Amino acid sequence: MLCGAMSAHAERTLKVSLQVNTKHPVGANVVYFKEQVEKISDKQIKVEIYDSAQLYKGSEVPQAVAAGAIDMGLVLIDEYAGTLPATGLFSVAFLFPNYEVLAKAASADSPVRKEIDEMIRKTGTRVLWWQDYGPVQLLSKDGPLKSPDDMKGKKVRVLGKPSGDFITAVGGIPVKIGGSEQFIAYQRGTVDIGMTGTTAIQSRKLFEVMDYVTITNHAQTEFLIVMNDKLWDSLSDQEKQWVSTAARSAEEAIRADTKSDNLKSEEFIKSKTSMKVVHLSPEQVQAWQTAAAPAVDAYIKEAGDVGKRLVEEVRKLY
Repeated sequence: MLCGAMSAHAERTLKVSLQVNTKHPVGANVVYFKEQVEKISDKQIKVEIYDSAQLYKGSEVPQAVAAGAIDMGLVLIDEYAGTLPATGLFSVAFLFPNYEVLAKAASADSPVRKEIDEMIRKTGTRVLWWQDYGPVQLLSKDGPLKSPDDMKGKKVRVLGKPSGDFITAVGGIPVKIGGSEQFIAYQRGTVDIGMTGTTAIQSRKLFEVMDYVTITNHAQTEFLIVMNDKLWDSLSDQEKQWVSTAARSAEEAIRADTKSDNLKSEEFIKSKTSMKVVHLSPEQVQAWQTAAAPAVDAYIKEAGDVGKRLVEEVRKLY
C-alpha cells in the first residue's frame, strides 16, 4: 500500500525501453539507475522499465527516443553508425589493443567521448551514460577459429558497419543480427560464425548452439542510455542534477564490474559447459591485426576527417 501511495505523488515518470532482460548486465545496470534516481529524488522521479524488447528492438530505439515515443532507451552505439559513421569507432577491429586504452577513450572527460556524445545529441537523443559491456569474441561450431583464413566465405554475425568491414577484410560475409536474435540464428545456421562477448554467451546460453569461442578481443561493446533531448531540456535544474548523479553512479558501477564479469563468464564457459575456449598466441593476434587493417581504413574513409581525428586520439592513448 505504501508503494502505491508514494507512486501517486510521483512528480515525473521516465519510461525506458530495453531490448535485454533486467538480469542481463546492462539491464541490471538500468535497474541500478532506477533505484539510485528514485532514492536521491525521494521518488519525485520514478522510472518504468520495459525490458526484453517488449516495446522496441534495439535498432528501433534511436528513432523512438528521438521522436519522443519513449523517454529513454538502451542503444548499442553501433546503431548510430549507419547515419553517423564516426560513432562506430569502438567496433573498429583491433583499434583498442587492451582494456586500459578503451577505458581512457570512453571515460567521461575523454575528447573522443565528448565528440561522439555531441554528434548523437544532434539526432535528438542525449547520452545520459555509457555502459561498458567489454570485448567482443568470435564463436564457431565445427572447429576453432585460429587464423583469418578460417573466415573465408563464411557468413558471420556482425553488430553494425564497422564489424562488417572487419569481416569483409578477412574474407567473410557480414550478416547483421540483433543480440536477442543470436541464439536462433546460430541454432538454425543462419550464420556460420558468431560475434559477441563472453557474458552474453553465458546469459543467452549460446554455448548450447556453438562449440568454440576464440578470445580475439577484437572490438569493444559500448551501450548507451539515451534520453529524448527535448525532454531533458524540460527537466528542472534539480531533476537534471538527480538524473545526472544517478547516471554517473550507474556508469561507474558497470565499468568497475565489466572486466571481472567477462573473465568470470570465460571461466564459467570453460568449467561448466562443453564449449571450448581458444586463446591466440601473440603471433596469431598479429596475423589477425594485419588482415583486419583495411577495416581501419574503411572507417576513416566512411567517417571522414572526424573519423581520422578520433583514430589519432585513440592512438595517442597507446
